[in-house]
Amino acid sequence: MKKHVLLIDDDEDELTLFIDALSQVKIPYKCTWAKNGEQALKQLLYLTPDIIFLDINMPGMNGLECLAAIKQQPRLRDCPVILQSTAMTADWRDKGTRLGAASCLAKPNTSSELASILTEIIPTGLTAV
Repeated sequence: MKKHVLLIDDDEDELTLFIDALSQVKIPYKCTWAKNGEQALKQLLYLTPDIIFLDINMPGMNGLECLAAIKQQPRLRDCPVILQSTAMTADWRDKGTRLGAASCLAKPNTSSELASILTEIIPTGLTAV
């Protein structure tokens, strides 16, 4: 069964890196991309992903605001959301955890590093329901 992964990130290069990493993990997946929080919330009206990867630093609605909006939706409360940033701070980790993030990660520089992280996350974050 394909797992539905939603990536919310304003950087299209991050999408390319993410898809490359997913292919290295070799799971059947469908990846949907939203370039900002507002677009993601519109997509989430009709999508139910298995896991969401959410960038913190985005123009307009930032990742923490988007996370709060996602967790207010009853059908998405149990969907794991992984917050990401190139410079993850302790303050963002704390706020993200309080808002319901499953994990907070510093973005890796290579797809192989990301694949290694996804290998650890997938067994817990993408388990079949």
